[in-house]
Order: sequence, then structure tokens, then C-alpha cells
Amino acid sequence: MAAASLLCHVIARSAPAGRSRRCLLHSDPHTAHPLLVAFSRLCAHGPLRDALALLPDLAAAGLVADPVAVSRLIKLCVRHGAPSDGRLIHRHVFGGGNGAAPSCSSLFVSNSLVSMYAKFGLLDDALRLFDGMPQKNVVSWTTVVAALANARGRKEDALRLFVAMLRDGVAPNMYTFSSILGACSTPRVLAAMHVSIVKVGLDSDVFVRSSLIDAYMKFGDLDGGRRVFDEMVTRDLIVWNSIIAGFAQSGDGVGAIELFMRMKEAGFLSNQGTLTSVLRACTGLVTLEVGRQVHAHVLKYDKDLILHNALLDMYCKCGSLQDADALFGRMPQRDVISWSTMISGLAQNGRSIEALKVFDMMKSEGPRPNHITMVGVLFACSHAGLVEDGWYYFSSMEKLFGIQPEREHCNCMVDLLGRAGKLDDAVKFIHEMNFQPDSLILSHI
Repeated sequence: MAAASLLCHVIARSAPAGRSRRCLLHSDPHTAHPLLVAFSRLCAHGPLRDALALLPDLAAAGLVADPVAVSRLIKLCVRHGAPSDGRLIHRHVFGGGNGAAPSCSSLFVSNSLVSMYAKFGLLDDALRLFDGMPQKNVVSWTTVVAALANARGRKEDALRLFVAMLRDGVAPNMYTFSSILGACSTPRVLAAMHVSIVKVGLDSDVFVRSSLIDAYMKFGDLDGGRRVFDEMVTRDLIVWNSIIAGFAQSGDGVGAIELFMRMKEAGFLSNQGTLTSVLRACTGLVTLEVGRQVHAHVLKYDKDLILHNALLDMYCKCGSLQDADALFGRMPQRDVISWSTMISGLAQNGRSIEALKVFDMMKSEGPRPNHITMVGVLFACSHAGLVEDGWYYFSSMEKLFGIQPEREHCNCMVDLLGRAGKLDDAVKFIHEMNFQPDSLILSHI
């Protein structure tokens, strides 16, 4: 049975029992040993190398490390991005890493190791350890479910594991549901998951409701997301951001701006996430007045590059190049998105020569251009009638910048040749390009 169907079947038949398992961490009789004291201190504060160096000494002395100290050491490995060191700890704890847990291990440490493997993207290692654990609790299950739900191509596996969790009698918590909602592959599965959330009484949890809103919005179900939002008695900034972002990303800019106004009336202060979504809505609606109001909120985030790029894009799309140019000049830092946005904005508003000047500045003082930059450059050449420049940029962009021509670049070239009246060259170019011409390309000749 497919994971989605199995999930719906299990949820329909039974609600998960409230049974939970707890692991008691017993105090170790050797905790007063100087070696253990030194080890615990190094696990908490580092250096990582010094803590790892004590593992053989502990084993030789027959000393059992405190599970809390071992868990801290595992987290230290994650912070240092050292999976090989994490495996070393695993071998120490499990006496060879074969899954047979010795007396020094605990559910607490096992969960930390599973989490470590998941954070390193080593899902097979995480699953192997998880499957060999004699005891599992909601943290164990949630860690693996979340890792699979977030991994590319593993959402069905996440749903299957979630079903196994329910059948094992482990009640999901708010973190389990927040993770598995992202793995719902169809509206039917999402509806079944929503029923399960209501059954276990987590439908009032703000964290879960925020994830529910995101899940409905992912399927373009604005009404479903709005219903979840409107049913909430209390809301926080995370929930407001979820609903505003959902409307903005679904193309309902009016709804996103209306919700933003309601959020302000409710006394919530916007953050970078809120403002980025509202700017996206303003860009889609070409609403310059509201965009300028949002700019006033952006001023307190003077070093937020993502927010400034969104603001720059809004001014360009709304045709306010004076504001765009002033913002671009004041930006404390610019990345390839900033430069590409400014180049495309100038070109699309009939200022192609200025766009090419900005491109020259980018080559001398900015980051390496990408394929979006070159679309803007070729667009500028097309609308300025600069056939030779267009040919030069198109033929040299792979050699100079390592950018292979894509369909958008070819479209600009056909448009350039068509506008210049070079129809024979345009037809020849179409026959020689590596793409099948679509209706947009053919419309230029």
C-alpha cells in the first residue's frame, strides 16, 4: 500500500495512544574521577580535539562518561562540521558501532547521534542506528521523520515512518507534525494529517497551525490556509508571516497587503520575513505607494541584503528607477542578485545604455555575472538595437564567465536579430541553437 494511502487508512481507523517511553539517566559512580571531570569540561567548552583525545583514555581506564557530556561532545562535532569525529564517538559509545548498545549508552545519547547523522545529511547512518535502537521515544521518531521529510526524494519514506510511529503507539508531538506536514504530497494526505492533528489535540498549537498554513499554501489552497488562520484564538509573528507569505507567493498580492495591514493594526512589529513577502506582493501588483511605506520599515534593517534586494526589485518593477538608483548606490553590500536586478530593471524600463554601463561596473568591481545577469544584458542590447554588442556578449559569455547559453539567452538573441531586421540571421540562429524553438522565440521573427 502506498505511504499516502496507508497514512489515511491508519488515521481513519485509530488515534495514536498516549503511551510514551522515558529513559532514566542514572548517575555514574565514577563522576568524581579527574579524567571524567576534565572530559565533561572539554565537551562543554572545547576544544573538540582535546575532548576526542580523552576517549581512548576513558576506555582504557574503564570509565563511563556521563551521557550529558557525550551529548555535548556530539553537538560540538556538529558545530565543527566533523562527521568523521561523530562516527568516532559513535564507535566509542557503542563499542564498535555495530548497534549493540553497551551499558554506557542511553536513549539520550542515541537520540543525539541520530540527530547528528541527520544534520550531516547521512540519512542511511541515521536510519541504521534508529532501526537498531532497542528503545525509542517521540524524540527518536521525530528526528528521523523530520530528516526524511526535508530530504530530496524521501517524503514517501517520511510518511511510511510516520505511520509506523502511530502503529507503535508513540504519540506525535508538535515538532513531529510540523515536520511531516511538509511531506504531504497531495491535498488528500494533507486533509488526513489535519484530522490526525485534531484527534491528538494539537490543532490549537501555534507552531503546528503555522505549518498547516504553509502546507495549504503549498497546494495553492488559499481558502484552506485562511480558514486555519481565522480559527486561531492567539497568533504570533510566525503565523502572520506564514499567511502573508502564502498569499504573496500564490500571486494574491491584495490579500497579502490586506493581511499585513491587519497585522500592524493588531500591534505586531514586522521583521525581515514579513517585509520581504509584502515587497513581493507590491512588486506583483506594481503598487509603488505601499512599497514606499514598506521601505520605511526596511530602514532598521540597513545591512539585510535579501531585504534590500527585494526592495530594489520592487522599485525596478514599479518603474521608479530614481528610487532604485538611489537605493542601489546606498546599499552597504551588493551581490550578483543586486547587480542583475539593477541591470534588468534599467533595460526593461528603456534605459539600455545605462544598463550596459552598470554591467561594465559589475565586471570591474562586482561579483561574477550569472545567467540571469546575461539575460538582462542581452535584453538591453536587443532593445537598444546593439547587434554587434549582443553577438559579442552572447558568443563570449561561456568563455569569459563560464555561462552556457540557455533558452532565455537564445530568446533575447532572436529578438535582437528580429528587431534589427536581420530575419535570415534570426532563422539561421534558430536552426543552430541547441533548443527546440517555442512560441515565444518564433514570435520574434
